[in-house]
Formats: sequence, C-alpha cells, structure tokens
Amino acid sequence: MRITHGDVAAAARALLALETGARDRVARDLIARARLGHRHRQVTGCPHPVHGAGTLMEVARMHRLPPEPGFDDPDYRACFILVLKALDMT
Repeated sequence: MRITHGDVAAAARALLALETGARDRVARDLIARARLGHRHRQVTGCPHPVHGAGTLMEVARMHRLPPEPGFDDPDYRACFILVLKALDMT
C-alpha cells in the first residue's frame, strides 16, 4: 500500500477529532482497514464494499475530519507522529 503525505495528514485529522485515549487503537484500525481494501482491490480489481480502494486517506475520510491545523499545533503534531509510528508497527 502506497502512503502519501496526504494519507498521513487525513488520518491525523481523523485522530484529532477523538479523545486522546482512543487515538492509538483507531490509528491501527485505520491502517488495517486501508490494507484490507488494498488487498481486496489487488485480488478483485474492485474497491472493497466497506473499506474502499485501499488508501489511508479514503478510510480516514469515513470519519469526521476537522480542518487541518498547522504543525504549530502540538496535538495535531502528536497525531501525525502517532500515524507514522503506527505505520511502522503494522
């Protein structure tokens, strides 16, 4: 699964809308769902009916996304880093 800056930013925005305690679990879930969609698309040639075509941005957009703040926002920065770390761990 190819990951772009936009994918990470969208996932970080989805996490930003959540309580701090839920973010780690949801980050891993977003990535797992995107990978599931990606595998489904590779096998069938069609998007997954629930998880889409296999991009992290598409899965993140299934959640409420607040406006993207700048990196001067420590909470957004923490969410962005959390997504990057979750990508390394999954």
